[in-house]
Amino acid sequence: MVKGQAEGKFLAVSILVGSVVVAGSIIWATRSIKSYFNNLGTNIARNVFGGAPGQEPQRQPQQPPEPERINMDEIASPPPYRIKGNPNAKVTIVEYSDFQCPFCARWARDTYPQILQTYGDKVKIVFKHLPLPFHQFAQKAAEAAECAGKIGGAKAFWAMHDKLFQVGQPQGRLDIASLKQFAKEIGLDEKRFSQCIDTGETAQIVMQDMNESQRLGVRGTPTFFINGVPVRGALPFETFKQVIDQELQRGG
Repeated sequence: MVKGQAEGKFLAVSILVGSVVVAGSIIWATRSIKSYFNNLGTNIARNVFGGAPGQEPQRQPQQPPEPERINMDEIASPPPYRIKGNPNAKVTIVEYSDFQCPFCARWARDTYPQILQTYGDKVKIVFKHLPLPFHQFAQKAAEAAECAGKIGGAKAFWAMHDKLFQVGQPQGRLDIASLKQFAKEIGLDEKRFSQCIDTGETAQIVMQDMNESQRLGVRGTPTFFINGVPVRGALPFETFKQVIDQELQRGG
């Protein structure tokens, strides 16, 4: 009898303790779930926006907005041999370019001839150098074009321009030997050209363009300013046509 009573009391205590444990677990779980859902919005906001509701979201540093148009007086006049077209044209297209850049070469081969054919004397194209630092041969290629212009004038500069973009860049032939071969093919004095390219005679002229591009905020090639309106990249002819037509309607 005593043993049975003891077993009954032990069973009752066990049930009571178990009930307390289960109840505590339920309460803990309920509070955890409630806390999760209460914080769900905050967690989502923090993950998506970088901060909780009511807090100022973390923002990445942003570049200042680009101006819609720059003042063309900020662009220095280049040597005359780097100007193509009508000097008195109402529309001036200034190009910052790199002879090793495939996008620049594509623009020179595809879009540039269409602009000349479509607009003729209505536009003036000005070439500026921006050899990018990660292009191994770009600097000397720019110097070669300058040497050609300095020795043979506009005809020689644009002939070298075409050689570099139509042959040199696509074929990977922009080393010094190839530059000298191009100079020979376009009829330049070989000795004079070799002296110019070997001594870096035109390096400072290229550097002036590079400094100017940095001051204007040019960050890649090709970059264009059409009467001061920036156009960035080797965009199709239609994009340039839209800006050029707009500028012609404005009267330049």
